[in-house]
Amino acid sequence: MIQDINLKVGYNKRLAEGIHEIKLISERRLPVMHCGQFLHLKVNGLATVLRRPFCLYKFDATSVTIAVAVVGRGTEEICRCRPGDIMSAVLPLGNGFILGSEHRKIALIGGGIGCAPLAAVGLCYPDREYRAYLGFSSKEKVCLTEQFAFAKTTVCTDDGSVGYRGYPTDACRADIPSFKPDVILVCGAEGLMRAAAKLCLETGVPGYVSTESRMGCGVGACLVCACAVKNPDGTVSNKRACADGPVFSLKELVL
Repeated sequence: MIQDINLKVGYNKRLAEGIHEIKLISERRLPVMHCGQFLHLKVNGLATVLRRPFCLYKFDATSVTIAVAVVGRGTEEICRCRPGDIMSAVLPLGNGFILGSEHRKIALIGGGIGCAPLAAVGLCYPDREYRAYLGFSSKEKVCLTEQFAFAKTTVCTDDGSVGYRGYPTDACRADIPSFKPDVILVCGAEGLMRAAAKLCLETGVPGYVSTESRMGCGVGACLVCACAVKNPDGTVSNKRACADGPVFSLKELVL
């Protein structure tokens, strides 16, 4: 059940340049949450109507932790929060990653802050075998990787300053013949989503992506986050990333 809840800041720590991890604590039990869902956070200190969406990076019965990339005035203000501050959030929102009993081996492909929603997959489905391929521009940008202890993890950097040099989809492609994943879960920038869609098409492995669409209301009313999706009959229609997603099949999403 969706609820608007006041949450107290437990901590706010810098993970990397422009990336913060913020833990929000509730005085009462939170609604049931699932990997791939998100919350809509009110920005304190700014005269703005729109909230900001953040994936459920880590969560339990009384707290939720978000990873925030500073990309504008709203996120900059959020990252100024201090322990004890009260923030209002609507949660949980959206449809997350759903794994079936046939999905025993899972490949996770994330880029930058897009690694965050994938970290919760292991929390919700602990009894699977995982390999994670996490991409960053350089060593200085690497973060969130400690949350993937449940997976055999390959860190990838564009400049080769740490780990595999190149795109995480390329690192995943090299492992597919031996690992044989049942499904690939993805989150990152549009270029990474395109590369992942190509990988799934070439290998025949089904893939699902958590989109990073800009959102307005967060509940499907404003249509700001509309994205193009292919229908079974070949036509294309717009769906709402907030209400119909944010997780979509890579086979269906028009990129």
